[in-house]
Amino acid sequence: MSAIHRQSSTAVGTVVRDAVRAGLALPAGAVGAALVLTGRPGRAARWQQRVSGGRGWTGGRVLARLVLGLPLDAAALVVVGYALFNSVRNFGYPIWYLHTDYHHAWGGPTMAGVWTVHALGWALTLYVLLRWPVRWIANGQRALSARLSARPSTPPSTSPSDGRPARNTGVATAVPAV
Repeated sequence: MSAIHRQSSTAVGTVVRDAVRAGLALPAGAVGAALVLTGRPGRAARWQQRVSGGRGWTGGRVLARLVLGLPLDAAALVVVGYALFNSVRNFGYPIWYLHTDYHHAWGGPTMAGVWTVHALGWALTLYVLLRWPVRWIANGQRALSARLSARPSTPPSTSPSDGRPARNTGVATAVPAV
């Protein structure tokens, strides 16, 4: 396998993985919230750790992730759902529209031309849709999960164990317990 082929297949795999994780964040958050509300915060924490990664999840943090991530998660579910629905519709064009008058559709007058135009057009749209908007949403979801799952650490003013003064990186390292 050539390096270019390997790199492109890795990029496609990353885009698809990001889209799936982004689209399933809301249902996964609902499962975590249901576990917390039914008295199983430990199981909810393990579930959230498995779904979102990170350590330090508690029942309260799982609920906070659901509430704070609701706008991003809902947007991801809508965009990924739209992409999935239209993928089936456009790539399966002959199945849905074979018995219609496709002679004047884009790519007509043959079904092969219509299917080619719709499939290639949707593939380009899907690439743009999943490559940028879904990636931005997924990055926001990852940042929120990382922020909520971080364990409280020593404040930046505390010096390290080797005696050197602590360096201020401008990034908050302590997260209040939820």
